[in-house]
Amino acid sequence: MITTRKLKLTILGDEETRKLQYKLIRDEQYEQYKALNLCMSLLNTHNILSGYNTGAENKLNSQIDKLNKKLEKAQFEIKKNDIKQSKLDKLNSDIELYQNELNKLKEQFTQSSKYRSDIDLKFKEMYIDDLYTIVQNQVTFKNKDLMSLVTQRAKKDYSIALKNGMARGERSLTNYKRDFPLMTRGERWLKFKYDENSDDILIDWISGIKFKVILGYRKNENSIELRHTLHKVINKEYKICDSSIQFDRNNNLILNLTLDIPNNSKSEFIENRTLGVDLGIKYPAYICLSDDTFKRESIGCAEDFIRVREQIRNRRKRLQQQLKMVQGGKGREKKLKALDRISDKERNFVKTYNHMISKNIVNFAKKHKCQYINLEKLTKDGFPNMILSKWSYYELQQMIEYKAERENIKVRYIDPAYTSQTCSRCSHIEKDNRETQEKFKCLKCEFELNADHNAAINISRSVNFK
Repeated sequence: MITTRKLKLTILGDEETRKLQYKLIRDEQYEQYKALNLCMSLLNTHNILSGYNTGAENKLNSQIDKLNKKLEKAQFEIKKNDIKQSKLDKLNSDIELYQNELNKLKEQFTQSSKYRSDIDLKFKEMYIDDLYTIVQNQVTFKNKDLMSLVTQRAKKDYSIALKNGMARGERSLTNYKRDFPLMTRGERWLKFKYDENSDDILIDWISGIKFKVILGYRKNENSIELRHTLHKVINKEYKICDSSIQFDRNNNLILNLTLDIPNNSKSEFIENRTLGVDLGIKYPAYICLSDDTFKRESIGCAEDFIRVREQIRNRRKRLQQQLKMVQGGKGREKKLKALDRISDKERNFVKTYNHMISKNIVNFAKKHKCQYINLEKLTKDGFPNMILSKWSYYELQQMIEYKAERENIKVRYIDPAYTSQTCSRCSHIEKDNRETQEKFKCLKCEFELNADHNAAINISRSVNFK
């Protein structure tokens, strides 16, 4: 399983050495930004030239194919025994006409191929086949191995852009920003070890740079889990993949450490037992087992979530109003930084809350030996826009997916239609079954239940997979 951990780093050494090495990282990041955009421009230019030069010949080929088909059809008809003389004369005339047109088109194609400039082939030979050398002459990397990372990344991103509709005009060419994370090799460049004189974790990097991992002084759960992960990295239990280094908004150095964690867990589960997850408005998540509906749980409180997020948003609005009164200078700069901090705080709060919900869902499924977790395939029509604007349901589902994968629990998506209007006892569907946001009462069998609990049961038992 591939996963990423964010590590806060600091460079070891005296003040002068640290300044030079921080500058080196920023310089490499800037050169990488130039190299990536140059690669993208060259790749896109070749693609445009290739399509432009072959357009006329493709059109001639298409016309030749159509005439060949007409000719074959006429020759097939003429071989029939019961054909009339008038039709035979007509077919012979058509065959002669098709043959003449075909000869003209073939001659045009030959001339087109002969005098064609082949500019796309020449461009490919000069620039694309040796992209590494061409770009290397335009940038000055201290570490030459970065060039191979740049060309690999650009080719991969360009291929993805083409598949995602760039050729059809559905998306634009990828444009890398100056703060794009600096790519780094895995175990070849990142060598983790313990400090001989303390419990600190150090990293030997390229160009003689040594990092110290900042784990914090609080012995909280996250710090302990991260230290445990890095211990397995040092012991070679986890493989380090290609990662990246960047500076955050507060100018802290961050390592995006990508790890390949072997899946050695042997989870025991009850066959076909499924946990249904109803993502709702009052409760962020209401969960229930498919075969034992008394085992259920509500996780989180939407009112508390929305209240905290509204407080953060109100602070942002006040700052934005103040910015209208400030024309420029340091006052405006300080308020803009404060605005960025509020945005970061809001994003971190939402992410932390979703981590809490997803962790509890997966732990419940693991505790009760579930083989599957069923989620609704939600769209913006599933909830009022006001609710969606205050919640990141998609992010929550992604978190549930990767946490469940660690425990060998499969996540499935089901059609959300009528899950809140269907009776979990008799399967009767009617809009008026749900009397209120909280209360469900079936109009057919008069079965009563909490509305979110009823929906969670329906989700857990659904086979309408998306």
